[in-house]
Amino acid sequence: MDDKKLLNFIKTTSNLPLIKIDRDKYLAKEFAVEYPKLLPLVLEKGAYDAGIPDDYIEKVSKNAIKYEVSKSTTMSFLSGLPGGLVGIGAIPADVAQFLGHAIRIAQKLCYIAGMPSFSFGDEMTDEEAYLVAIYLGVMFEDKEAILALNTIGKVLGTAAAKVNFAVTSIIGYSVITSLLPKLAAKLGSGVFAKTFVKAFPIIGGAVSGGITYVNLNSMSYKLYKKLKESKASIGQQ
Repeated sequence: MDDKKLLNFIKTTSNLPLIKIDRDKYLAKEFAVEYPKLLPLVLEKGAYDAGIPDDYIEKVSKNAIKYEVSKSTTMSFLSGLPGGLVGIGAIPADVAQFLGHAIRIAQKLCYIAGMPSFSFGDEMTDEEAYLVAIYLGVMFEDKEAILALNTIGKVLGTAAAKVNFAVTSIIGYSVITSLLPKLAAKLGSGVFAKTFVKAFPIIGGAVSGGITYVNLNSMSYKLYKKLKESKASIGQQ
């Protein structure tokens, strides 16, 4: 897999109905009942900056991870992808399934933390896809991605939901050109081979439930913790 195929996959997948999550609807669903007065601030700034208690944010975040990981071995989105994007010469079905669910979880965790919507239009832009790549990089504990996440968080500040910014204008294009090949290499090198536990037949081919469940759970918590640390470090300044 090369970085261009990975970027194309991110752009295509993130707008699929089964993958794309409406930021405002999701946040309202999670916070409107318990904290109705704070909901406007949650939508504007995210849960941390809105003053939602940390223990409740942790509860919502962990529930999001648990829900998405539990769905990862049963819900397939591959049938919604255009021909040629998954399979021989493109992205392996196992990796595609993993990435799709990773993108769903990343959306929820990042929206809770006050990050912007992944895509506002019918088609995701390169800049929006770069942001998703950074989140995926954090899930892989890539140092450049973690630094980029912290930098973006500081720049966005309380205006996180406005999205009138370009990722490359904040962190530089060189970070992206370095990150994408690393992600593509990790995903295409058989890094998940040891967790191929059993295959689940799904539309579009058989994929491994082990690859998705084991790695996705661990990597999701890595993203959650880094987002929490990033918000904490900004709040201390």
